[in-house]
Amino acid sequence: MTDPQPRRAPAAGRAIEILDLLADAGGALGVSEMARRLGLPKSSVFGICETLAEAGVLHADARGYCLTAHCLRWSGAYLKQSSLVTEFQRLPAREERLAPYTLTLSTLRGPNVVYLDCRNANRPLGFTFQVGMQLPAVLSATGKAMLACLPWTEAEALVSGAWPAPFTPFSLRDPAALKAQLAEVQARGYAIDDGEIREGMVCLGAAIPDGDGRPVAGIALSLTSAEAQPARRESLGRLIHDLALAMRQ
Repeated sequence: MTDPQPRRAPAAGRAIEILDLLADAGGALGVSEMARRLGLPKSSVFGICETLAEAGVLHADARGYCLTAHCLRWSGAYLKQSSLVTEFQRLPAREERLAPYTLTLSTLRGPNVVYLDCRNANRPLGFTFQVGMQLPAVLSATGKAMLACLPWTEAEALVSGAWPAPFTPFSLRDPAALKAQLAEVQARGYAIDDGEIREGMVCLGAAIPDGDGRPVAGIALSLTSAEAQPARRESLGRLIHDLALAMRQ
């Protein structure tokens, strides 16, 4: 007779919550703070953190616990298996017009985009993208490109929590402004982050759709505002749009 309920290990779920929290924190957190944020008993958090520290996944110091380089093994294993990442890494060789620019590949994770791969160019942008970095989808070019592939009600639900604090004076401030921008993205075929993440930086992003037109990931090209003259912006935006469609899953 089969068990009608799947067997689960609550401690494993809590361990994942702790790892996600530390990844988002970007630094060490103490047991009390983690327990408060996750609504878990301090004894449980301490026990899990100690176990992960013994396994080399976390590092403990006077500030609390933080992630170690051990986590990169999992990231590396995932990236090797991802055909999207492999295809993304081939793009500069396929299209020489991409060579001077920073390129990123990301996917939606709740209200944020998480970066799966990056190729930072030598030209100074004042901002460096990193694998695993998360940014608000409503401010990033790939985030807006992917949200534009969804019905507005679904996109709005994804970002309906606390609106992110503006990064710059040009950051979107409310859902109404987002809805207007998403309509422009749908008409144009690519999204624009014009100084919303970093003043002086322009990003052009397009969604990589699946067979049903839903976003799997997004690719973006970043350049300085001085480089982003209207004709160049339009030409590169169309290029990113065409490359994203060519990577359709």
